[in-house]
Amino acid sequence: MKTYIYPENLRANVKLWFWSVRDFIIICTGVVLSVVSLVYMLNILPAAATLCYAFVSFRPDENSILDFIVTAFRFFCTSQQEYRWQQKGEI
Repeated sequence: MKTYIYPENLRANVKLWFWSVRDFIIICTGVVLSVVSLVYMLNILPAAATLCYAFVSFRPDENSILDFIVTAFRFFCTSQQEYRWQQKGEI
């Protein structure tokens, strides 16, 4: 097996600055749509939404706030929680 100098031996996620490539494309598209919306409709809400998404998806290491929010939502809202209570003598 060849060993590469690239981080984690070519198994690392592709990042562009501090975002994954998918997030960076979403942010760039949001910026373009925000500028068009601001120029033609004088609406700043798309720019605010794009800025919030850029902040939430910012990942200086492998974790981001967006990953935490998605995981917490899945745990508390969409996944089945099962608790089994037993007395001390039962197994």
